[in-house]
Amino acid sequence: MVGGHALGYVYIGAIGLITTYFFHGREHARNLVQNCTNCGACKAVCAGGIELPKLIKEIHARIQDEEGHPLKSLMLGKVLKNRKLFHTLLRTAKLAQKPVTGGTPFLRHLPMIFSKEHNFRVLPAIAKIPFRDRFEGLNQPLKNPRHKIALFSGCVQDFVYPEQLEAAMKLFAAANVSVSFPMDQSCCGLPAQMMGEKEAARDVALQNLAAFENEDVDYIVTLCASCGSHLKNSLPDLVREYAPKKAAAFAEKIIPFSQFMNKIVGINPVKGKNRKTAFHSPCHLCRGLGVRQDPKELINKSGNKYVETSEEETCCGFGGSFSANFPAISHEILTQKLDDVEKSGATLLVTECPGCVMQLRGGALKQGRDIQVIHLSELF
Repeated sequence: MVGGHALGYVYIGAIGLITTYFFHGREHARNLVQNCTNCGACKAVCAGGIELPKLIKEIHARIQDEEGHPLKSLMLGKVLKNRKLFHTLLRTAKLAQKPVTGGTPFLRHLPMIFSKEHNFRVLPAIAKIPFRDRFEGLNQPLKNPRHKIALFSGCVQDFVYPEQLEAAMKLFAAANVSVSFPMDQSCCGLPAQMMGEKEAARDVALQNLAAFENEDVDYIVTLCASCGSHLKNSLPDLVREYAPKKAAAFAEKIIPFSQFMNKIVGINPVKGKNRKTAFHSPCHLCRGLGVRQDPKELINKSGNKYVETSEEETCCGFGGSFSANFPAISHEILTQKLDDVEKSGATLLVTECPGCVMQLRGGALKQGRDIQVIHLSELF
């Protein structure tokens, strides 16, 4: 979007983000190294197979360790390390947001502390009742289940989009799948890692390992591709000095919703309206977890018609803290994505990540697009 040379000092692109620190010092690297959506595209095309996203995050963390951690990332790390405090703040936000929601499920306008640049999408409000408070009422005990799973919700679906998890619970029940939900689970820890708070990301990883340690299940299913990729690929590395065997066993059970429903459960096709439906492939799903076909097969099984788009595997521009730090670039990436969906003739856009739903749905609403954005679990 901005050109490779803008991303590095002498060396361009992802390599530039890394080598600038070593060749020209952290004063040139401190801002550049944050200009990464963690989409994994650089690693995917690297002929040498270099773990570029991992190295970028490592340089970011190292710079902050050397210079001191910015207040916003330091506070984020401290909050995420304390699950009870984190969830209390989210529950409190439900009340504090009332002046800016106007009784709608969206934030109608941002507080003045945000610049106009950040107002390029409509943002969702915190849900009235989080999923963790709904789970017991939704869960149906089964005598002879086909599969036993534990559900990893992630913080966005737990507190912002619980309806996505509710839709999945109905599908699990229909497929005779037993579900457990460890209440001590928290954020996956990816936001902390992206902000350079490596220690906080490690502590959160250890908390989640403890939360799922006694779950006698076949799989740990997540509806968030970002959570899934982080838990499967990054968590074992974060805790390798503390709980390598537990982490390996935990990561082995992680499976994304689409793969579980399509390959393990084998959901039956249904007749529908044959609506033209595009798929936005979350970066952490297609490149992070290597899952590409399952979501598209589920779209067709839902009675809708999957249509291919040119930008299907292109990042939506969210990238967590990236869209907050670089809103103008995030906006342009988002617009390119929505333009591509419109060109395909699709009026329904499906994805498998709540962060992508937030970006794409918010952008479509803000720009007045005739595109409905939903999570894959809400198709059936």
